[in-house]
Amino acid sequence: MQQPLQVRLIDLTVAFSRALDLVSPAVAAHHVHVGFIAARLAERLGLPDRDRCELLLASLMHDAGAVPLKAALEGLVFEQDMDSHSRAGAVMLGTCPRLAEAARLVRHHHAPWCHGRGEDGVPAIAHLIHLADRLDVQLRRGEDPARQFPRAMERLERGRSILFRPDALDALYDLTADRDFAAGLRAPECHLHTGAGRRLEGEVLDADGVISFSALFSLVIDSRSPFTATHSSGVAETARLLARWAGFDGPQGKALYVAGLLHDIGKLGVPLDILEKPGRLDDLEMARMRRHAEHSMDILASVPGFTQVATWGALHHERMDGSGYPYGLVADDLPLPARIVAVADVFTAIAEDRPYRGGMPPEAARAVLRDQARDNKLDGELVDLLLSRYEEMDDARRQAQERARHEFGLVRAALAHEPDDAACRESAA
Repeated sequence: MQQPLQVRLIDLTVAFSRALDLVSPAVAAHHVHVGFIAARLAERLGLPDRDRCELLLASLMHDAGAVPLKAALEGLVFEQDMDSHSRAGAVMLGTCPRLAEAARLVRHHHAPWCHGRGEDGVPAIAHLIHLADRLDVQLRRGEDPARQFPRAMERLERGRSILFRPDALDALYDLTADRDFAAGLRAPECHLHTGAGRRLEGEVLDADGVISFSALFSLVIDSRSPFTATHSSGVAETARLLARWAGFDGPQGKALYVAGLLHDIGKLGVPLDILEKPGRLDDLEMARMRRHAEHSMDILASVPGFTQVATWGALHHERMDGSGYPYGLVADDLPLPARIVAVADVFTAIAEDRPYRGGMPPEAARAVLRDQARDNKLDGELVDLLLSRYEEMDDARRQAQERARHEFGLVRAALAHEPDDAACRESAA
């Protein structure tokens, strides 16, 4: 009997936070650090369980809106884009109904305290993310956090009552004097919790909840570059429909759809100059590009309950004859769902429009798929099934990518807004 897809919300959120950190390895584990700091601040301040839950969710994904930015992310300072990346992140998280409140916090996570104080629609707990974020960007990885706290707190103190919420700053002083706090920062993933209520730790997403959450993150993945915009949505829809035609549906069909949405999550770790190179990649660039499949496996496999999703999604570049990557598996090693995602990935890649070229005309795309099946790269039966209903598949792919394109339009509009909190930052300088 097929087991329904069920995943703890905290496990999925932490995995996605790890994926966000791939964009900027210079500040490894930034999101989980901010989540840990913000959660401990909320605990110290005695906030209600519900606030703690939403605060931790928002903290773990607070910089999702920075992914579409072209600026270098090292340091996560964003002096030019604090407001715009907050807006974009709120739009992204807002596409998932479960994250509506977290989206509101992300929208305001860089709001200075002089813009808050319970006014202007800024949630008071959003200021905790701001303070946690500003502490973490000052901590050098590989060095004892406790030795760095005095200097970091001296800097933060300059923003009291202007940039930072005073009672939160006082609570942070108490935390930095606690030996357990510094120990937790050395392994924050092991110490993430929302306090006595433990509401987030016990929340489990059903299959539809996982799909909604994963669709949000496919938007983040594809926003990395216009060269890949909407690709994951096209792959997921193609895989879903092809699986149904092949008689592979039900609970596993939903897991396969999630695998399609997240198959390229590892591409967040590919440098933009490689991701957006329109010409042929050299050997070194190709090696770095190919690592995205291993990153995808690492991230997805870290989620308890995601074994199938990880296997089916991360193996999308494996080939029937063993010539694929990252593991060089052959047909007998590739389950049907992994073969489906591989066919869906190739079909979407050649049929979709990209900034540097239009999608292949139907006859040319059909020829590529036939050649790959003939050469034992792709599963021949699946290719024949897709080709037998090509127009129907292509129409479904286009519609899915149009829906994703509409959401990207909202993100771009958010990034285009002028920052609205510059005056307060100037007054704190």
